Amino acid sequence: MKRIIIILIVIAVIAAGVTAIIYFSNMNDKFTTLSANDFENAIADDQTIILDVRTADEYAGGHIPNAINIDVNRAGFLYEADEKLPKDKTIAVYCHGGVRSRKAASLLSDNGYTILNLDGGFKEWQSAGKETEQ
Repeated sequence: MKRIIIILIVIAVIAAGVTAIIYFSNMNDKFTTLSANDFENAIADDQTIILDVRTADEYAGGHIPNAINIDVNRAGFLYEADEKLPKDKTIAVYCHGGVRSRKAASLLSDNGYTILNLDGGFKEWQSAGKETEQ
């Protein structure tokens, strides 16, 4: 009897985990995630603003040319974004590996911005041999 209860608990935990993964992966489909090549093509448009959402130190260590830096984890991220980013242009966001940029993309798209997100972040950008600057 004890073994059956444990098995049922394990199944319930696994089911809850799968449900959470599905829910959170589909939580916000208001932005588009692009490969490094597609992101590069998108940022070539002068109506697109590049936004690096990493820390200032990460940004100083290297970034995509012409990127604006606003740290998504700093208090006041949305306030600073509203001050610096026009809502009539597309915002192309990236971070180091893609987690923070998804957070930023979700926040910004919920606040009326049109967002493109770099899949795999700056790490993927560099791996693809794309241009960077310091």
